[in-house]
Amino acid sequence: MIESIGAKAGTGAVIAQDRLVVPVAPTPQTANAATRPSEATTRQLELSALAFDFGKAAPVNEKHVEDVKRAVRNGTYPITPDTIADRMLALKLYWSPKK
Repeated sequence: MIESIGAKAGTGAVIAQDRLVVPVAPTPQTANAATRPSEATTRQLELSALAFDFGKAAPVNEKHVEDVKRAVRNGTYPITPDTIADRMLALKLYWSPKK
């Protein structure tokens, strides 16, 4: 037989009357810790700032981009259907194409 989830009377379950909320005053040590970030937090903030800086601009080889644009405009950019098909299959199947 499957029993329901939840507390049953007489099983040592905690009821609302058993709970007691006691206010706790902060000690100088905990009050100081609240204002000063931990070493791990400081490191995480540094890494987040670094990641944000990396995301601003991707490294681009402007000369290469311009060369490719010029070759496409002139019709001299080498297009091989076999290579394109191989790369498309590799992307679809998560293969690493041979170079």
